[in-house]
Amino acid sequence: MMDRRGFLMGAAAVAGLTACSVKPQGSAIDQKRMAITMDDFTQTFDIGLSLEQRNANILDAFDAVGHKAAGFVTGSFVESEWGEQVVESWTSRGHLIGNHTWTHPHANETPTQDYLADIKRNSDYLRSLGHRTDYFRFPFLDDGRDRAQQVALFEGLNEQGLLNAPVTFDTVDWYTTSRMEARLRDNPQTDLAPYREYYVDMCVTLANYWEETSRMLGNIGLPHLTLMHHNVLNGHFLKDVLLALKADGWAFVDAADALDMTAYHDLPPEPTMGRNWLTLKRREMGIEALPYPQDYLQFGKPGMDARGL
Repeated sequence: MMDRRGFLMGAAAVAGLTACSVKPQGSAIDQKRMAITMDDFTQTFDIGLSLEQRNANILDAFDAVGHKAAGFVTGSFVESEWGEQVVESWTSRGHLIGNHTWTHPHANETPTQDYLADIKRNSDYLRSLGHRTDYFRFPFLDDGRDRAQQVALFEGLNEQGLLNAPVTFDTVDWYTTSRMEARLRDNPQTDLAPYREYYVDMCVTLANYWEETSRMLGNIGLPHLTLMHHNVLNGHFLKDVLLALKADGWAFVDAADALDMTAYHDLPPEPTMGRNWLTLKRREMGIEALPYPQDYLQFGKPGMDARGL
């Protein structure tokens, strides 16, 4: 759906964030860095690519660039023998597992205590499978309908021993895959090469947009927390995206190290309402956004329409 996740617009503020900057140890000061975090772990769509091959391709893509990612798992999406094998395959390959609620609710539509209970149910489930959960990500990047609920939810996370995992760069892959999946349902023989080209171009373009935004703050070396999803799009093209980013000068920081950055753990200045960490900082300081790449407005609809995707 077009309103599934709030569109990420804007740049960040210069003031107040220089202290968050991290110079990469032994790296050039201008190194672009990111960690991949992957949400949801839905195990449904398998037209043209089996669920087994999708997961194998995603894990092989991380290996291709020597990256250890983080998977934020929604328990009800993997509550099956196969789903649990997927989560196990991630930990066995050295990737971090985080909590993404049990049912994937909107916080702003859910009573606070019910929402916190949903988080705890998911932590208990993941721990029963032997997976440690230190980090939590809000579905839809929605952490409350107002400041009071947001504060209560963050206090609840703290009581459960969880740290919030924000996002600095959303690939909007959930929208791209929804259009590709619709085409595959109509015609399983659809040529997917144009989707690969579009998705690779989009990820590189948006990564550099958000890097320019971050550098406007003086955040040299602070690695991005990049949002993707465990979907068929990434099953097909994640390796192409990661190799293109590497060729564009990006280095991959293990997600465990990026998530450990203290800059990311403060209470956001206002409810996120689908916005990323950099946008919230920009709004906090009253700084104007950088011009956004036109093809990727409206989740990328203009660019996909122009390419007939």
